[in-house]
Amino acid sequence: MRIIEGTVDEIVEYQRRNGTAVDPVDDPTEADPEQEPEAAVTTSALSLDDEDSFPLLQFVYTRASDGATTRRVLTYLRRALEQETLVEIGSSDRSYDGYTNYLMVRDDAPRRFGAVAYVKPSNGGLTLRLRPEDVADITDERVKLRQGASTRKYAVTCRLVDDEAVELALMLTGRALAKVRPV
Repeated sequence: MRIIEGTVDEIVEYQRRNGTAVDPVDDPTEADPEQEPEAAVTTSALSLDDEDSFPLLQFVYTRASDGATTRRVLTYLRRALEQETLVEIGSSDRSYDGYTNYLMVRDDAPRRFGAVAYVKPSNGGLTLRLRPEDVADITDERVKLRQGASTRKYAVTCRLVDDEAVELALMLTGRALAKVRPV
């Protein structure tokens, strides 16, 4: 057990930076689907030479807990963008910088649905717009169903714990995109 000393604000900030804070109000999958978080920043490319991607890169670097997680999150985002998606940072009135603690991966098409994946750079966690039946054929231990999965649109999680998990997350993202794209 680790004992942390500090003011309430300092402890909350420490937990947020380490990905251990749980703020059910900022859980995007719990929000009313009619009130999807408004995007503060959107990009369709992740390049150090691209002015539009700088805020997103800065967001990942300032919220990630370590270098390996940062690398895996950025690898996932770059490869997800190759699947004709957009990456957005949501806005929040509750955070110090006006952003949420996650990124939204959306289909790069007219908006009919919310994000297909929410990515938390702090711990490399993904929450995907998939139901239990969408992953019934997957036995990988990195793919988990959320508590109450049978009643959720975003029922599947996958942590980017290694490079194989990134590949798995990209495959799951492809499945989620197939669900929201017109046939």
